[in-house]
Amino acid sequence: MNTNLEFQNAGRLLNCIDAVRNIRALLLLVGALISAGVLMGLAGVLGVKVHSALGFVFGLIAIVVGFYGANAVGIMLMDEAKGGVSRPVLSAFLTSLGTAHRLILVMLLVAVIYLLGIAGLALLLFLCKIPGVGPLLFTVLFPVSVVIAGVALFAMYFVIFPLAAPAVWEGATTMQAVSRLLAISRSRIVKVLMMMLVLFLITGAVGGFIAGILFSGTLVTSGLSAAIVTPSMGAMGMGGFMRLMEGGLGGGGYLAAGAIGGGVVWMLGLTLPLMVYSRGCCQVYLQNVQEVDVDAVESDLRNKMDEARKRAEMIKAQGAAIAAQSTQANAGAKAPAAESPTAPATGSAETGSAALKCPSCGADCLQGDKFCGACGHRFS
Repeated sequence: MNTNLEFQNAGRLLNCIDAVRNIRALLLLVGALISAGVLMGLAGVLGVKVHSALGFVFGLIAIVVGFYGANAVGIMLMDEAKGGVSRPVLSAFLTSLGTAHRLILVMLLVAVIYLLGIAGLALLLFLCKIPGVGPLLFTVLFPVSVVIAGVALFAMYFVIFPLAAPAVWEGATTMQAVSRLLAISRSRIVKVLMMMLVLFLITGAVGGFIAGILFSGTLVTSGLSAAIVTPSMGAMGMGGFMRLMEGGLGGGGYLAAGAIGGGVVWMLGLTLPLMVYSRGCCQVYLQNVQEVDVDAVESDLRNKMDEARKRAEMIKAQGAAIAAQSTQANAGAKAPAAESPTAPATGSAETGSAALKCPSCGADCLQGDKFCGACGHRFS
């Protein structure tokens, strides 16, 4: 591991600050968030006032607008991270409509892989209940499981979640994205962890810097507004800000206007760190995906999926064969049962026709009797 090279790669993340200069992407992200917020609020009102189903529909629309709008912004930032110029807003949004759903499929497929891993670990722990060898097996399995589970969780937090979206923004298919994420998790997780820590520091610094600017500006502007727009308030600085918050400015609509304008400014400001973080994730992904053997991982993943599909088809065929055999066995058991009621009737008729009369007293006797049960007459 070349430490100097890794620190150079981490230092290149400072380029993600350039994301704040992409005004088109910034406006698209703010517009998507505002539209999603308005639609979500409307969904709440309609769900209460009209019908819950209508509220659910508008809530779903709000999620779709925010999701595809945010992915369109990510596509524009990926263009810049690759050294190009971000595409127009309409082109990015149309691309998002055709590709953003892959991100959902990627997360679902990754969830299936993690669930299979948990099931396998649970099966191994179940084997530790075997008397005699169970404690010995648990002694070996427990530390190994701790390491594997810890690495898997760190890979999920620092590789899967941050880098899944950039893989889709670059244009990867669902299988390609999953393969690249697994390849990075196997061989680059420590390097990615270091770069993500640097990115968190950069994003936090940008957010704190912007928040300081906006808070200071809000104090000064609110104080001047309270003193100039409504001179009777007569306060500036923090005092004017507190009077404004208590309902100053004469109640002539200025408080609502200031709240709306200030809310827009704060949304624009706090959206910038999100863009810096997204651009940084794009750079982390691009710098690491170039150093892994993606094709080998993708081929191995496809082979495992094909093998699992064949096993599922084999189990399905075996189940169908067992069901067919069971059906035939049931049909064969019903046929003799349908004929069995006629047998006793036939036997009773034959028994009745075999009855005899004693020639001496006329009493009824059975065939095979040697003496009459009534008079004792001997049959010849």
